[in-house]
Amino acid sequence: MFAKTIVSIICIFCISSVHAQLNTNGANLYIKTGTCISILGNLSSNSNITGGGKVLMNGQNQQLLDCRGNQINNLEISNVNHIKLNSGIKITKSLSFLNGKIITDDNDVIFSDSTSTSGAGYGKFIETTGTGSVIKEITTNTTDYKIPVGNNNVYRPVFITANGIYNNASVSIKSVASLNPNKPVSIANYLTHYWKVKKSGINGLLFITGQYNDSSDITGNENTLTGYYYNGNDWSSSGGTSNVNSNTIGIPVSSDSGSLYAMNKFILMGSRAFLQGAYNSSIGLMSDALRTPVLYLPSSDPYRTINYSTEFSHINNPINETISGNPFISHASVNDNITDWVFLELRNTNTSPGNIVLATRSALIQRDGDIVDMDGISPVIFNNIPNGNYAVTIRHRNHLPISLNPSSSSAILNESQSTAFTTNVIDLRTANPSQLFGSTTGYTTSTHPVLTNVNLMWGGNANGNNNCRYSGAANDRASILLDLGSNEVNTILGYYKSDLNLNGNVKYSGASNDRAFLLSSVLGNSELTVRNGQIPY
Repeated sequence: MFAKTIVSIICIFCISSVHAQLNTNGANLYIKTGTCISILGNLSSNSNITGGGKVLMNGQNQQLLDCRGNQINNLEISNVNHIKLNSGIKITKSLSFLNGKIITDDNDVIFSDSTSTSGAGYGKFIETTGTGSVIKEITTNTTDYKIPVGNNNVYRPVFITANGIYNNASVSIKSVASLNPNKPVSIANYLTHYWKVKKSGINGLLFITGQYNDSSDITGNENTLTGYYYNGNDWSSSGGTSNVNSNTIGIPVSSDSGSLYAMNKFILMGSRAFLQGAYNSSIGLMSDALRTPVLYLPSSDPYRTINYSTEFSHINNPINETISGNPFISHASVNDNITDWVFLELRNTNTSPGNIVLATRSALIQRDGDIVDMDGISPVIFNNIPNGNYAVTIRHRNHLPISLNPSSSSAILNESQSTAFTTNVIDLRTANPSQLFGSTTGYTTSTHPVLTNVNLMWGGNANGNNNCRYSGAANDRASILLDLGSNEVNTILGYYKSDLNLNGNVKYSGASNDRAFLLSSVLGNSELTVRNGQIPY
């Protein structure tokens, strides 16, 4: 009695149950109000299933639903082993869940403007696997329309609010159980889940709200999260919302396709500088001798280690920076190869400008001066910092600092990755004296094949005390000799503060030695000259 059968419907009539497979072929199936077709097998239909009654999928094993884009007015799911789509389906009036999920694979579920949903929750929703999504048709304004999506057993619905003019309008939602692939590399607090969004034919407001899972989806501090939208090029938190009580985040949809995500507030900073010790004026690039042929660069923040932490103190930055991927590879463009680590200070521009360090970051500096995040490519992230005007100081473990003048110069920093190294770039290499803090003695200059004249951060600070000197108390020459065990003919290899020319070795005598670099290049062959770092305090 319960063996597999095929029921072909070639006219409009009603049946009460099908204990195996239902196949409609050649005509609409009309189900009278109050009637339920209970299907234990698969459902295949190349025509619409209409009427006020419903189709109940309640098999014991996983069932296949193959509607080939046709509609079912009312569909109910009651199968703990779930329903899997073999093709697209349009549900025009109601979708209800008793048990189990609809698994889309590469197929879409379409809701008409009047479709209602009920019963969704843990383990009961539409799982948008493959390329499949849920598409909601919109003809009138709607508020908090629920799209019952999720992943695995976790329910992560999306709520749609639209207000505008509609022309064949629709919104497509896909729930994705992974990190957003465009998540900035050094974000501290974020979701491990996001939602893909597409819109079409909407002239007006589209606001989407996603509900995350409190126990499984959060990395870091939930209280810092806010809604973000990625438009394919940039992140924006403009209009973003968050509610830790309802575990929801929301954002206006500003492009035809993008994604809804949640992260802590952040800004991106693209900045450039040159280190005198590594700079070569004939090619306009710095050396990467600490990277190749032997890698001496550390994989995590050197400024937190005992060798540097007394001179460099992190503020509003509890996370130890560690490289992401392999930023120390040889890039296609030699400009992008890494020279060293630098230390950034983000400063205020309001009352007593520059005297407050709001946040710090350790970052990587490329041969052409670009200062980048832990992936070696992206602009640097400052977590939990709002959009606004900021001054910046760039510091280095054995160079004197260089700073924007907080009284006259600032950068407008926000989440825009596309402008961080263009219209919003902080280029201290080419800044004029009025844009830099202090007098011109606080930095030196050199030539460049393209940029003509450039600013360089003074090298030579072997003991990290913010000045460069050859003689007298706490002089840098003595620090070089100390690292060499007071042996003037000794050489040591590696990552040392006394390696003033950043070539991977420390030498007091002989070719390319650090003592001679200090005396000639930094101090102009004057043993009594002192160079002082200038930092706004």
